[in-house]
Amino acid sequence: MKTTVYLVRHGDIDLADRIPGRAPGLHLSSHGVKQAQRVSELLSGAGLDAIYSSPLDRAVETAEPLSMVSGLQIIKSEQLIEIDFGEWTGCRFEDLEEDFRWKQFHFYRNGCLIPGGELMVQVQSRMVGEVMRIVKNHSGKSVAVFSHNDPVKSVLAFFAGLSLDLFLRITVSTGSVSVLDFYDDAAVIRCVNITGKSLSIDTR
Repeated sequence: MKTTVYLVRHGDIDLADRIPGRAPGLHLSSHGVKQAQRVSELLSGAGLDAIYSSPLDRAVETAEPLSMVSGLQIIKSEQLIEIDFGEWTGCRFEDLEEDFRWKQFHFYRNGCLIPGGELMVQVQSRMVGEVMRIVKNHSGKSVAVFSHNDPVKSVLAFFAGLSLDLFLRITVSTGSVSVLDFYDDAAVIRCVNITGKSLSIDTR
């Protein structure tokens, strides 16, 4: 029996030079709205059984077009929320370039604690745990899960057997879809970072 999870990173927001983190009130840009619509078109034929989302506005807004066309209510889960960037939330990337902790965060994700924030391994633990709970609750079905860059990559890294220290090798663009198939004794990453407007997903 196969259960399919479509992992979606939220659409673009107008905050390219800063760390958004869990800051409230961050909405999709005009480009992000178009990305959300494209995700809806991409997944409208997937025969979804449920839609889950991080509670942050940018993730929910990305899920809304799909919710409308599918008739499925968005189920918000705190376990799918963005990594807690602590003191770095709202900081400009250029202002962090000389902070050794920021450099360490990039090259030692597995053990670097964000000041006042969250360990990457904690993010991976809650994300993978929630995905597995969703798979159990929707066995044999297809489900869309809307989240954020690092959380999505942490899930992909886990099922690829890739250390979190190396997960920057994975690209997950805004508004992209990655697909995992779960079987009784295995999980398979079918594809990563789907962004094309006309690219169809084989749901067989």
